Amino acid sequence: MFTDTHNHTSHFSSDARMTAKELIDACKKLQMNGVAVTEHYEGDYPHDIGEVQIFDIPEYFEAFKSWREYADGFPVYCGIELGYQKHLCGFYDDMIAKYPFDEVILSNHLYAGKDPYFFRECYEEDMLTVYRKYIEEMAEMAEKCNNYDIVGHYDYINRYAPYEQPQIKYAQCPEAFDRFFSAIISKDKCLEINTRSVDKMRKKGLSDSLPDKEILTRYYEMGGRNISLGSDSHGSETLCIHFKEVAEYLKSFGFTENSYYVGRKRFGEPL
Repeated sequence: MFTDTHNHTSHFSSDARMTAKELIDACKKLQMNGVAVTEHYEGDYPHDIGEVQIFDIPEYFEAFKSWREYADGFPVYCGIELGYQKHLCGFYDDMIAKYPFDEVILSNHLYAGKDPYFFRECYEEDMLTVYRKYIEEMAEMAEKCNNYDIVGHYDYINRYAPYEQPQIKYAQCPEAFDRFFSAIISKDKCLEINTRSVDKMRKKGLSDSLPDKEILTRYYEMGGRNISLGSDSHGSETLCIHFKEVAEYLKSFGFTENSYYVGRKRFGEPL
């Protein structure tokens, strides 16, 4: 039984399909320990997709009151997923300080200023260059921003990659990964293991779909202990997807806890 720390609803995330009530009902059915709702907040999103990528935060907190009432004691945590751009760090830090979030995820959905989900042209460069530049941006993000708890899906860049073996590996850009891990660890932040990324690799038919062994080994060697399981669900059918398998895998590297946040304080539950 786990807490799933990364999920979206159709109320405030334009790409989500499930309502808050559907999310809560599914969580109870799965007998989960708890769930965080982490709606997308993409400041200055570069693509015109017909949907605004930010939301009214006070309105969100008002809606969240009714969701907690509906949950009837089941732990539902109030979160947000911030979409990184360099010029937004100060704005995000100040904005988050004004609101009583339980959890803040900081993610990078862009490569060279564009989202690979919409613009696959970013993969026209060779794989090593693309992955190195992306992890360097992740490192910069972790260094420059401060008011966050979890770094979301470090492997977002490989989700839509057309390469024959698209999974991101430590050996492809070790210096960038070390810089990235150093920033997370020095700030006592949490590295997300995003099981939607695992599922994407499985749907590509890859047998090697779990996070790279060297990535986890190096993070642990450098002192990283904070790990968070997030399914990144946009529909209730993927809640906690692959969690049991991934938890056993993480334990083989020495990790012992799944981190979740309440009132911006980290708590741990056994893997």
